[in-house]
Amino acid sequence: MIDANEVLKAMCEKYQAAVSANDSTAYRKLFATDAIRIPPGSEPERGSDEISKSEQKDYDVAKWTVELTPLDALRIDDRWVYGVAQGNVNTVAYADGVTNSYKTTKTWLFHQEDSGEWLIKRQMWNLR
Repeated sequence: MIDANEVLKAMCEKYQAAVSANDSTAYRKLFATDAIRIPPGSEPERGSDEISKSEQKDYDVAKWTVELTPLDALRIDDRWVYGVAQGNVNTVAYADGVTNSYKTTKTWLFHQEDSGEWLIKRQMWNLR
C-alpha cells in the first residue's frame, strides 16, 4: 500500500529542486504528458510541453527559489494521491534586481504511471 504523505513529500522535494534550479526541463519531467496546470488568474495550460514553456518564461525574467512544506495528502486509491503544500517563493528580477516574496498554497493530483513514477496530473495554486 502506498503512503500518500511520502508521495507528497517526494514530489515537494523534486518540485522545489527544479524550480530553485530554474530548470524548465526538470520541471517538465514532474508532469504527465496530459497534465493540466492552472496558474492564478490565467487560462489552463495543457500538457507538459506547454507547462514547461510557460515556466521557462518566468525563469527568463527572474531567478526563482521556492521552499515547500507538505501540509496534507489523501490516498484516493493505489495510483492516485491528492496533495496540498505551502510554498514560500522568492524572485529576483534580472533586469533591476527587484526582489519579491510571497506565500502560495499548491494543490496537486498525482498519478502513478505504468513505469511506477509519480507525476503531476493536475496543479492549481493561489497566492497569499
